[in-house]
Amino acid sequence: MEVPGKKRDSDLDKCSADATVFCQPCGEGGKRAVAQGFCQTCEEYMCAPCVEYHRRLKMSRNHILLSKDKMPSFYQSTKKSAIADTEYCNNHPMEMIKFYCPTHGALGCDDCVVLDHRSCKVDYIADVAKEFVTGKEFRELEPSIKRVEDLLSAFISNVKEIFGDVKNQSKVEIDKLRKFRAEINTYLDRREKELLDNIEKIKTEDENVLIALKTDCEMMKTGLDAMRKEVTSGDVSVNQQYVAARRGRKELRGIRDEMEKIVGRMKARKYQFTKNVDTERLLGSKMGLGTLDVAGEFRKNVQVPDRSTVTWKNEADINVRAPQDQETCYISGLALLSPGLFLLTDYGNNCAKLVDVTTRNVTSRIKIPHCPWDVCVLPDNQAAVSLPGKSMIQLLSTKGGKLSRGKKIKVSSDGRGIAYYNNRLYVSYASNASIEIMTLDGHVISTFQKDDGRHIFKCPYYLTVSASTPPTLYVSDCTAHNVLQLSLDGKALREYSDKKLKYPLSVVAVGPGQLLVCGYGSHNVMLLTERDGKMTEILGDKDGVTYPYSVSFCPYTRTIVVGMLRNDSLMKVFSVN
Repeated sequence: MEVPGKKRDSDLDKCSADATVFCQPCGEGGKRAVAQGFCQTCEEYMCAPCVEYHRRLKMSRNHILLSKDKMPSFYQSTKKSAIADTEYCNNHPMEMIKFYCPTHGALGCDDCVVLDHRSCKVDYIADVAKEFVTGKEFRELEPSIKRVEDLLSAFISNVKEIFGDVKNQSKVEIDKLRKFRAEINTYLDRREKELLDNIEKIKTEDENVLIALKTDCEMMKTGLDAMRKEVTSGDVSVNQQYVAARRGRKELRGIRDEMEKIVGRMKARKYQFTKNVDTERLLGSKMGLGTLDVAGEFRKNVQVPDRSTVTWKNEADINVRAPQDQETCYISGLALLSPGLFLLTDYGNNCAKLVDVTTRNVTSRIKIPHCPWDVCVLPDNQAAVSLPGKSMIQLLSTKGGKLSRGKKIKVSSDGRGIAYYNNRLYVSYASNASIEIMTLDGHVISTFQKDDGRHIFKCPYYLTVSASTPPTLYVSDCTAHNVLQLSLDGKALREYSDKKLKYPLSVVAVGPGQLLVCGYGSHNVMLLTERDGKMTEILGDKDGVTYPYSVSFCPYTRTIVVGMLRNDSLMKVFSVN
């Protein structure tokens, strides 16, 4: 009697000599092979190839394997039902989920383990499930779900409120625009009427003058005709002709005198319409009617997850070294480009790179003219990189997930930190201890170095614009061991410090009122909470953080990445535990 896999009821056929046991792994794949061995650890019958493969596989090489002559004829399995209660694998729909990889936080089947987790230490679900579901992590899951659910409900409520604000704002601003347009129309109509009336007035006046002139000429010509007839008439005496001639000569002189005057009157005003230069410039401008300027943001004060109480799990480091790199990678700047995709500056190899934390690969690399320091993301698939040694900013294109160089912006010497907000670049200068606000063309709008006559900074290496309302500027003052909060026009608002923070470098906003700060000298990453001014160490020596220079956060994958000075080209990755 054939036994498909595990057991056969002894009441049906006790230890029948002709019973055939088949390989269970092959059976799950739709194949049939006679079992040549048995794994006591997995409680599975296996054919010869599966036994051999089981011995070579890292995760199972220490399992207890019994040869065909020693394996049980029948075995009452306790694991088949446990695995059968799971679900089918997303990647391999014919296979059941059997394993969990703590390194990658991934569930998978036998094929997943072989293909993607060969070097990982994976958990066999049937071995760990019972302990897990009675443990603390499982018990805390439901309350965590409830907390997140409550937050999402608050988010939905606030989105509805903001939706109303957006709709109302649209109506108000459209009314303002149309009112202004109506005022412009009224003004242009009035000016048009004034000019047309002026043209009509000049035309009428000149026509009247010309009509009078024509009348005078015609009257004089009539007088001349009468004079000619009288002088040339043969019906009058010679004496009368003499009288007519003498009178005619006198009248002729009078007509000639009048004709001289007529020459001065024989004219009309010549005019032309001249376009107003300001109006013509207005028509050629793309912003003639007005502009839509960002005046802030609609935000609602909602409770955000307190990241200071979150446990961060140390994931496997990502090696960001590329084949073209000649030196150890020195990740001096980090910025989130899209979910799971980070843009970094490699100071040691004069380049910028895109790193996907999901695939754990460098997906693009571009050479930079000089050692890049910091980086920020711009709209329209662009980014800006500061080059302190070249006194310039290099713009990059990130379109299609590929890096390419764009235009260069000349700036002052030693420009280090760089941030973007509302069509403006904010650049910090370490040696000159100042900050410049400039357009994307490099035109400096303002510079701040002092507040009330006092120097604001000592050595501002990095900066960022917060997500709070109103937005403010945060600057890490390295040698002062603090982080400064300033208004966007350079007014000092608050100073944050903590005994656990030494030589702060990269600072990045991770949500309304929360920022991450790298403590280069204190070997840690601190969470700064704007509300109470407190700093909490969330990553430190115990997590392998040493000499951190740059940090970034992905809210979509809830991942923190850290670039360090002395870490052999590795980028640290941490996720919420």
